[in-house]
Parts: sequence; C-alpha cells; structure tokens
Amino acid sequence: MAKRIKIGIVYSYDENWIGGTYYYQNLIQSLKLLADNRKPHLIILSNDPSSFESIQAFNYPFITYRELNKTPSFFKKCLNKLFRIIFRKNIAKKKVNYGIDVLFHPTEIQIPNSIEKHLYWIPDFQELYLPHLFSEDYLNFRKKTQKELLSKDNNILFSSNDALHDFKKIYPNAKSKTYVVNFSVFHPNYSNIDIEKLRIKYKLDAVPYFFSPNQFWKHKNHIIVLKAVKKIKENYNYNIQVVFSGKEYDHRNPVYFDDIQQFVKEHNLQDNIKFLGFIDRGEQLCFMSNSLAIIQPSLFEGWSSVVEDAKAMNQNVIVSSLNVHKEQLHSQGYFFDPENEDQLINQMVYFLQNSIKKPEFNYNSQLHLFGQKFMDVISAIN
Repeated sequence: MAKRIKIGIVYSYDENWIGGTYYYQNLIQSLKLLADNRKPHLIILSNDPSSFESIQAFNYPFITYRELNKTPSFFKKCLNKLFRIIFRKNIAKKKVNYGIDVLFHPTEIQIPNSIEKHLYWIPDFQELYLPHLFSEDYLNFRKKTQKELLSKDNNILFSSNDALHDFKKIYPNAKSKTYVVNFSVFHPNYSNIDIEKLRIKYKLDAVPYFFSPNQFWKHKNHIIVLKAVKKIKENYNYNIQVVFSGKEYDHRNPVYFDDIQQFVKEHNLQDNIKFLGFIDRGEQLCFMSNSLAIIQPSLFEGWSSVVEDAKAMNQNVIVSSLNVHKEQLHSQGYFFDPENEDQLINQMVYFLQNSIKKPEFNYNSQLHLFGQKFMDVISAIN
C-alpha cells in the first residue's frame, strides 16, 4: 500500500471569522467521503487545543492533533532560564514538522517550520476593492505576505476563478503555481427543529420573512436591506419582516452594529427587523430553509458560504450581482446591484407577491468534489 500522504492544517475555531472555521470543517467532511486509500492523514495544528473539539465530532479516521506554541513544562522553563544565563539567549524553538508532506494555511499565518512544501490559501482580495475597511498596517502586511509567494516554488489555492482573476490582475508576472477549488458546505441535521418553536424562542411574529445570515461586518452591506424594508413599508401594504443572524461585532468598525440599530430605531422598523445574534448552526439553517428567500447583499465575497448554504438546501437567494455570485449561481439567483435598494425592493416584492418555485441544485453530487479536487492539488504538489 502506498504511503498515506500527511497534510498539515493550521486551524482554530473562531466565531469572529466563522466562514474560515466552516471552510476547514467542510474540507474535512469532504475528505472523509474519499475512498480510504485516497484519504490523507491530517495533522491539525492549533494554538488553541479547545478548537480540536469542533473537528473531533466528524470522526475522520486518520487524524492527529498538535498544539502549537505549547506552554513549556516547569523543567523546560528552568532549562531555558539556565540557557539564558549561560549563553544569553533562549533555547531555539523546535520547528514544526510531524512528518507533514504539505502544510495548508492562509498566506497571513506564518509558523516556524521545516516543512518544504506549502499550499497557501488566499480566499479573496477584498482589500483591492474596499481598502478603506482595512488599516494601513494590515494592508501593508497583506501585500507583503502575498508578494512573498510570487516565485515558481510556491503554490496558491483560490476558492473561485474570480479571486484567481484578481490575483493575475495584481501580480501579472507571478510565477507561482495557482489552483482553484470551489468549496462545498455540509449541513448538520436540522430536520428535527420546529420553525414555530424557533419563532417563539426568538419572539418573532408568525409572518413570512426573509433571512440574512452574515457577520455584522460593513462589507456585508446590511444597510441596503434596511433601506429597502423602509421603502417597502412606506409604499406597499405588506407586513414585511427580515431576520438577521450573525456575530454583532466588527473589530475593524466597532460602531457598525450600533449604526445599524440606530437606523432601525430612527425609522421605526423594530417590528420589521429582527436581530438574533450568533445562533446555533442548526437553528440558523432551519430559519434559512423556511424563509421566503435568503438575502445575501454583500459588497464583496471570495466564494460565499451563504450562497452555498442556499444551494445545499435548494433555497432561493436574492443576491448582490457580484461576479463571484454569478460564478456560484449561474442563472439560479435573483440578482440586484448592491448599491441600488430599488433593485433589491423589486426582488423582495416579487417574492412577497408570488409563490416562487424552489430551485434544484443537485447539491449532493457536489459534496465529494471539494475533497477530491483538493487532493488533486495536493498530488500535483507532492
């Protein structure tokens, strides 16, 4: 039997970037669908060992967990102190290896290692389109880490052809090897969750609703939905309700959610706009499945997990007309200009006035492709 390839994955469970967390979880679940002889051995590397619990539930058969920057034992602390006294420096940190053949991680994460082959992940180039949402220091750091990957010896993974197009536009002379692998999403079972009980739990009116699940980051463009609801309330005789879920904090813009709440208050939309916060994943999916449609109004995406969620449950999605959204949905989305609330209103009113047939994405056939194509890339590197 051929040697099982070992892939290192730098991982942490992070509610502030839950999309990244879900990405790795979905990858592992897709790899689990591969034939046993093609499944890699995964070495999960994390600074936070509590993160391992969120992966252990998947029961992946070939997996090892390693803690990075592990707190040294009392003996090692004493030895290090003695070493500093004698040689005036710390003992050199042991470099990460663990027999890893290929290390997979985002470009911005750098760890001491002696692993020759890396697969770097660049999810998107949001900073190219919305630089005002980033600090100058972070923009410089991001540019620096990207420029370090432009030689022929480096391998870069993108989640969309749209992101690869941006990379080629920014770095036309890059010699790095580039790959595109669209990710798929796996859903926990939520069929046993009663939507009516959820309505009671979260004190929602028993009326048809739209659902918009996004972290409260400014580029997610919640404000256009609020503006659309305001106009619909003023000009149409509908008891409209939009329900939002997602962590209500943006470290880049700490007052963003406060501004959103203020808009709701100023325009008396408290009965029309409901904020649930960061909720259980199964509950979120139940809300999505039972909505009139999912609204994804983002100003920028790399490969939208919200859109993939909609596809996985054969749900309609009213979506901003980004190239990447068109790449994901083709003709099976209801598109609008993300800076034009009137176009969004037209789509929302269409759903309020009509009984819209659910799309059919045949998503089950896509679930194994994430892991399969990822391993094609790993094989090309290794």
